Amino acid sequence: MPQTKIILRTGLISALLVIALSYFIVPMAIAKISFSEEERLFINKINDYRRDRGLKPLKISTKLCKSAQLMAQDMADNPDLINHQHTDSQGRSPSERAAIYGYTDGVGENLAAGYETAKKVYLAWKDSADHNANMIDPDYEVIGIALVTSNNNYKWYWVNTFGQEAHKNDLIKSQEYDVLKDLKITVTDENQKAIRKASVKIKSKGGSTLGKGKTNSKGKKTLTVNPKDEYYITASAKGYTSYTREITLGNKDSKSVKIWLEKK
Repeated sequence: MPQTKIILRTGLISALLVIALSYFIVPMAIAKISFSEEERLFINKINDYRRDRGLKPLKISTKLCKSAQLMAQDMADNPDLINHQHTDSQGRSPSERAAIYGYTDGVGENLAAGYETAKKVYLAWKDSADHNANMIDPDYEVIGIALVTSNNNYKWYWVNTFGQEAHKNDLIKSQEYDVLKDLKITVTDENQKAIRKASVKIKSKGGSTLGKGKTNSKGKKTLTVNPKDEYYITASAKGYTSYTREITLGNKDSKSVKIWLEKK
């Protein structure tokens, strides 16, 4: 069982010190960010929360995501060193960690450990006055988010790094972090008999393949995709004429689609 859950928060840190540090720190290479389902869910929750309060949603910063990842991994590796000063095992502050990746504007940070899901950590931060203040601070424009899991101590380590300034070349496109949605596909023949091992492929309007697979014994296959306005689903099976159907997912978390194939 994990230890008692903890949440730590720091408010806005002046960029003045960061600017000085940036002269001596060479920004690390920024790899492509890949978000887990729980990270996507948290981004969705915090931005819905801000919209409900009449605030602009936070944009997602590549640099701050890397900084958050650095701290989350450090907490997972050194759980006994987690502290209210938000310094990592190397003694670096949130602004110093952000500066490593080239972000030199004012930052704030929320930390948590022991919360398995986005919903649980979101509610914990929301119920804490200091953490909630960061989440709804109108001066913040961007956020970096990271969740690292470990088999020791608290198991789940969350970091939100907030930034005052958004920079166009640092922002991640929304389709990279939008909550994934399920397309539940059923393939049958003209007599409504399930077709097993039918090939199913989903493509975007631009022709990119978003997912593919084969149906089970009940003719069903669920594929998870990034939200888009339009999809093209193609189903095919040996002895049948392939068929392509255009669909829109809308605001629903999932959509059931039925495709029937004619025998050749």
